[in-house]
Amino acid sequence: MDIYPPVIKDACVIIRRYLATQVLATSFAVAGLLTVILMSSRVIQFFEKAANGKIAVDLLTAVLWYRLPGFLELILPLGLFIGLLLALGRLYLDNEMAVLAAAGIGPSHVIRWLLPATALVTALTALMALWWSPSGVAESDRIYAEQANRSTFELIQPGRFQRVGERMLYADMSPDKSTLRSVILLETRPAPANAVADGERQVIVRAREGRRVQDPELGPDTVELLDGERWLLRPGAADYQRVAFERYRLRLKQAEVPVTDNNLAALSTPALWQIHADSPKASAEWGWRISLVFMVPIIALLALPLAKVNPRQGRYLKLLPAIVLYLSYVVLLAAVKNGVEKESLTVSAYWGVHVIYLLLALVMLHGKPRRNPVVSAAA
Repeated sequence: MDIYPPVIKDACVIIRRYLATQVLATSFAVAGLLTVILMSSRVIQFFEKAANGKIAVDLLTAVLWYRLPGFLELILPLGLFIGLLLALGRLYLDNEMAVLAAAGIGPSHVIRWLLPATALVTALTALMALWWSPSGVAESDRIYAEQANRSTFELIQPGRFQRVGERMLYADMSPDKSTLRSVILLETRPAPANAVADGERQVIVRAREGRRVQDPELGPDTVELLDGERWLLRPGAADYQRVAFERYRLRLKQAEVPVTDNNLAALSTPALWQIHADSPKASAEWGWRISLVFMVPIIALLALPLAKVNPRQGRYLKLLPAIVLYLSYVVLLAAVKNGVEKESLTVSAYWGVHVIYLLLALVMLHGKPRRNPVVSAAA
């Protein structure tokens, strides 16, 4: 026979749901904001590469999508950490935690009630770090490799200036993308070693149209320009050379495509485990992925005592020190990864960092408030 009043159990259920909802809502809001901020800078870089012809515009969305898990594997734990600080800090500020403590609800209750939210973020982080992030790196590398195999002609963006090798190119494109029209080429050349006058030389080439041709001497990506002129001049000087031509062949060097060295980052976690004993870099990468997962529950424990603030001091008093503590955690893990790669540390050093911060969390949580046995049993 249940001797505890139903109202006690109902109150515990309401408080548990309230805490979980507040923490998850705040955590995902913070994670979303951080994702937008961090991805914005990356979007700008990708658009710059597309404008320079280093990657096709229609592939930008795919590359960003594949790179997103690599951001989320670090953003999700930080979002949970800040979410706990803000949500619990608000409860302390409104004296709601004091009321809960007076009712016998201590840190152990809060920890148990926040386990589902922490487990959800831990599972999402595991999916990102162990599966989706390596898969995304592999897919983005595949796209870069395909772009590297495309010719410069195919990467030209019509109607805008872009860098092609050492030249700046402007051209319109025919509908079938086989012919360049209204071609302008700009190139800066250093002054000859035996030149009397110092200064760079500017080469400007204009042509009515250009088309790709096969030339065994110039090699691939040779373009034949038709009906144009070539100007050679030196900035600030009155002399120049002008040569008109009917046909003029030159090679457009392959557009620079980002070359990535993400062989280990692109490996699946099971494949990484198979070679980690023989490769320090593989061991470092494997330890890093696992550490991102184990870090989530530990920072959740750290957030509980750090969220406790005096209502008269404001909810943001401990926010900056807490973020510094989180960053020190991540920096130490990164330092361990670097040490394992250089064989100055073993992979067990990762666990040493986790133990240090786990002990720190337990020490900060030490000192349990008085408990109400009725509430404790009902919780």
